[in-house]
Amino acid sequence: MVISYDIKDQAMFQKYMDAAGSLAANYNGKVTIFNMKVKGAEGKPRSVFGMVEFPNLADAQRFYNSPEYTAARKFRIAATKGTSTVILTEGLPQ
Repeated sequence: MVISYDIKDQAMFQKYMDAAGSLAANYNGKVTIFNMKVKGAEGKPRSVFGMVEFPNLADAQRFYNSPEYTAARKFRIAATKGTSTVILTEGLPQ
């Protein structure tokens, strides 16, 4: 899962982090990148970039659609400006 967004409300974003921060592990996920000060080499990236690794796409989808993350996601949407980018994709074959 790859995420990218800009924060407009830090207090609301903290609610998101409090609600979602440890959820990925419940679905076999591991946060591998979380950077709140992204710098672009090309184009105009959003300021926050994150990557959560799951063993498979099904686990990523279970996490994203879980009741817990669905509730937390509302805080992220309220805390960010513009459109957040969230991509669920398979990686390279192991």
